[in-house]
Amino acid sequence: MVTRNITPLVMQRYECKYLVPDSVARRVYTDLAPFLQSDPHAARFPNNTYAICSLYLDGLDLALCRETLEGNANRFKLRVRSYSDDPTKPVFLEIKRRRTGIVHKTRSPVARHLLPRILTGRTVDLGPCGALLGNALAEFTRLLLATSAQPRVLVRYDREAYVGAIDTSVRVTFDRNLRALRTDRPDVIVNAAGLQRLPVRGVVLELKFNDRCPAWLLNVVKRHNLRRTSFSKYCISIEGTGARAMRAAP
Repeated sequence: MVTRNITPLVMQRYECKYLVPDSVARRVYTDLAPFLQSDPHAARFPNNTYAICSLYLDGLDLALCRETLEGNANRFKLRVRSYSDDPTKPVFLEIKRRRTGIVHKTRSPVARHLLPRILTGRTVDLGPCGALLGNALAEFTRLLLATSAQPRVLVRYDREAYVGAIDTSVRVTFDRNLRALRTDRPDVIVNAAGLQRLPVRGVVLELKFNDRCPAWLLNVVKRHNLRRTSFSKYCISIEGTGARAMRAAP
């Protein structure tokens, strides 16, 4: 969901991923529909579906990717997310941490023209927003410099998104059409030329909730015998575009 103001978003929740055939995804949606409403951002688009584009950052050794492949219980990703190529719209700096199964995300909107400077670790003038965004930007920059992270791959996909009809903290998303492009440029371009379609066999279904999984959600998981899987769009995009993040030797 797009942040509509300048306040950093800090959140934690459970995220359960499933890779399912499109036919199963459609049946799951049919069963869940009575409990859902359109995500406020997605409601503006046909079929409640909008494009997401993320620029993932990593060190030259792809250590952050490798930590995900190895299933490190405490890991993080650095990325810059955008939903359009409108130069007047912000991009979002994101730190996505996973700690013993719980996802913690910090997300800060910044003006698009500041991104090249931010990604070299230099200070930027946030103007009147500085007091609100300063700490979040400082943490992003600290991790960027600590890992020597630079742009590695651009990842785009289409997201069909819903929230709970009663509890809007519950989210259900269906991700399709994963594409990627290796890059070292500090740009997040949704409609970038050269994006390569990746051979993902199915739809990435994500169920997200803050505390306990609601009974109506759990019932549908059981009804369709859904099996959780580890699915990293970043790692799949890295490997699908020719790079390789080697696992550490035991």
